[in-house]
Amino acid sequence: MHDTSTTRHQDGLRIIAAGAVVILHYSDYFKDVPTGRFMVARTWHFNLFVDLFFVVSGFVIARQYFGRVNDAASIGRFLWRRLARIYPLHLATLAFYVALAGALHFGAARTDNPARYPLSDLPAQFLLLHAFIGERLTFNFPSWSLSAEMFCYLLFPAVALIAQRRKEAVIAVVVVAALANSLWAWAAGTTPWADWINQGGAFRALPAFHLGMACYLFRDRIARWPVIPGALAASLVAFIVLGSWLPTMTALIAIYAIAMLAVQVDCAERETLLSRFRFDRWSPLTYSCYMLHIPVATVIITFGSRLLSLSPNERLILAPVAIIVLAFASVVSLRTFETPLRRYLTEAYDRRAIRPAPSPVISRQEST
Repeated sequence: MHDTSTTRHQDGLRIIAAGAVVILHYSDYFKDVPTGRFMVARTWHFNLFVDLFFVVSGFVIARQYFGRVNDAASIGRFLWRRLARIYPLHLATLAFYVALAGALHFGAARTDNPARYPLSDLPAQFLLLHAFIGERLTFNFPSWSLSAEMFCYLLFPAVALIAQRRKEAVIAVVVVAALANSLWAWAAGTTPWADWINQGGAFRALPAFHLGMACYLFRDRIARWPVIPGALAASLVAFIVLGSWLPTMTALIAIYAIAMLAVQVDCAERETLLSRFRFDRWSPLTYSCYMLHIPVATVIITFGSRLLSLSPNERLILAPVAIIVLAFASVVSLRTFETPLRRYLTEAYDRRAIRPAPSPVISRQEST
């Protein structure tokens, strides 16, 4: 079976998606001025780039671990490696906001949104359950997607085991998960499931993650699909520019289509406009950028505007400053915190798991 030697289009999309999420959330900080309101209205659909993360994650996880999580030891190692990747930075950003909540409690800081720091939500945050039972968008709120990812990781070994016998089962998971979400949204009268975050976000991730997994399993067929030159770049630009006019679920399908186009050109090992720009060079910064952009905004935009006593219009100058600081902080975090700690945790687990076998007991006859 053909194995993809590159995921550079998917990697390129990851950093573009992270940038889009930053633009969406930073626009919300300026919604009291016309420019901010315009940006919020025209970028609401950028929140669906999180679903693109889920698709790419499903593909990459299947690529790395499919057929390699067949027993308790390998499953434990897989889950530990996933935790070693996502948990340290989650814990660090959570600690930042817990410290801020303490400062608010003792009057050392002030906020216009005290409901964002409920201590009652901390158990769910610590246990990565806040995509199930999160009270609301609290603390470093983009981390809800980590809870959703972890849910997919926990299910991966079981789904992979079934797919080894019949890989079409993964497509069934995609369809059943999407239908179940739709039925629940209709019966319970909730928002469209593509909008689920702190309550239901884990189930929102299931169709996307397993779609990515299915793309990996059927990569040979996908590689043989006819490639339409420029389709990936054109669909991505069209979504960015025009996606705010689409209904939510239509926009979600568009995101799935963009992700699959990226998988297609990766599987076919084609060169495209996206790969020529080499966005994939910056893909290692995706997670850092995603997790740090709200803490950076808190410091630079919120605290900075108060410290400098800026008017709403004057605050706009802090947006590019925050983006520059975010880029620098992401590089520093990846190189000096995430990567060393991930390596340390992985090696510590491996040393503990792979212990030297005890020497056999020497019998009396052997000793004589």
